[in-house]
Amino acid sequence: MWKENLKNQLRVNPFFASLVLGHLAAYGMGPYYAWPVLLICLSLYWVNLTSLADDKTWKSFLSGFLFGFGYFVSSLWWIGNALLVGGNEFKWAYPFAAGGLPLLLAIFPMIATGLIRLFAKGRSFTSFIVFIAAMFLAEFARGTMFTGFPWNLFGMSWTDNLAMLQILSVGGVYLLSALTIFMFTAPAFAFKGKAHRALRGVVLTLAIGCGAGLYMFGNMRLAEHPTTYNKDVVVQMIQPNIPQEDKWNSGKRWDNFRNTLSLIEPIDNWQDAKTRVVVMPETTLTYHDLQTEQAMESLHGRISGYSEKNIYVLSGALLRDDAGYHNSLIVLDKDLNFLESFDKFHLVPFGEYIPFQNYIPIPTVTQFSGFVEGTGPRTLTHPNLPPFSPLVCYEVIFPGKVAGTPRPDWLVNVTNDAWYGVSPGPFQHLAHAQYRAIEEGLPMVRVAQTGVSAVFDAYGRVTAVSGLNGQANVETLLPTPAPATIYSQMH
Repeated sequence: MWKENLKNQLRVNPFFASLVLGHLAAYGMGPYYAWPVLLICLSLYWVNLTSLADDKTWKSFLSGFLFGFGYFVSSLWWIGNALLVGGNEFKWAYPFAAGGLPLLLAIFPMIATGLIRLFAKGRSFTSFIVFIAAMFLAEFARGTMFTGFPWNLFGMSWTDNLAMLQILSVGGVYLLSALTIFMFTAPAFAFKGKAHRALRGVVLTLAIGCGAGLYMFGNMRLAEHPTTYNKDVVVQMIQPNIPQEDKWNSGKRWDNFRNTLSLIEPIDNWQDAKTRVVVMPETTLTYHDLQTEQAMESLHGRISGYSEKNIYVLSGALLRDDAGYHNSLIVLDKDLNFLESFDKFHLVPFGEYIPFQNYIPIPTVTQFSGFVEGTGPRTLTHPNLPPFSPLVCYEVIFPGKVAGTPRPDWLVNVTNDAWYGVSPGPFQHLAHAQYRAIEEGLPMVRVAQTGVSAVFDAYGRVTAVSGLNGQANVETLLPTPAPATIYSQMH
């Protein structure tokens, strides 16, 4: 009797355990990418959840909610930093920003764990399979439903292991996430599952074999496909590193413009290159700049210092017309003729537009202008410039929705992570660019206002990179595309 009482006293509260395991699981995401921690947490969570099999159903729902909240609030707290930028009058809303999104996202694992309890409770093999399926569907649902937010999917714990990421070329990040859930909960089923020992052994063996197989496949793919370059094209990334509180300060507008221009100059002599592409981050130029003769003459003066025959400027730009404001990427030639613009099509809810705006009778909401929505992924083509598909800011986080038609030779992502300071945010955002490169088999050029700016080849290797929170002028030859991947042909 006393042993049973001692056991009950030492037993950790399952709800507290769910919250703590969710918190610790977040260390599997950037910038740590400690996948062994996520492995331990998912295995322990399966044991913790299934311990509630004979309790009331609502407890399983609550367990999933607490696990999800712990996970999301610990890996996404940095989103609230946008409200801490100097001069922001809404700093008081920081707790709501840092905790509100995690509260909403926690609904997805809550539904998953509740369904597991309703239809396959306990620690049977069936329950184990249903757990994997339900947790995967929760990941997929939150990445695609409503506006979608596929951030910190479980498969992203492998970001620091390039070989493990190569499976993205076959099934994308959702396949990698499904396999990760299986591999990371298999140990729990092997040691705590209620099934024949042989079956539990087979499951564990399959999980280990799956991990080994992914690693071997990735290493072989990387070994067989070294980085190759288009020697005709030089890409130059300009990272001005303007603090966010100064970005839209009208008194510092020209200082910011001059600081950006000071970085536009050649570094190396690329004798064989015929084309140079200068890429500048999100909203570097504005409609004011494009309409100001002095600004354009100053930019042209910097561009004229290059020796390549063909010069293109790809710049993030804030545009305005009769329809409203546009968060765009524009294409300029060496004479700064305006050739084309691409409008951001996946706008940030509550940042770039307000859902159901017309139905919310609050002046701050109804008067919010927001941005005009673009038409979707496109491929831009110009003479002596390899065709490319642009992406503005977090459009890069959506798998299967980054490349236009026809298939481009490379992807360009312009963004501004200055809102989030030195936090996990910029590193997690950077990882998405690498994932999309591998999925599509296309090099990715990512230029961020304060960093991290980087070029990835078609297999996810970093070929050029800048630091965070520093000015940078980085040049590299443009990597060549890989053949169309299986994943790119499926969507």
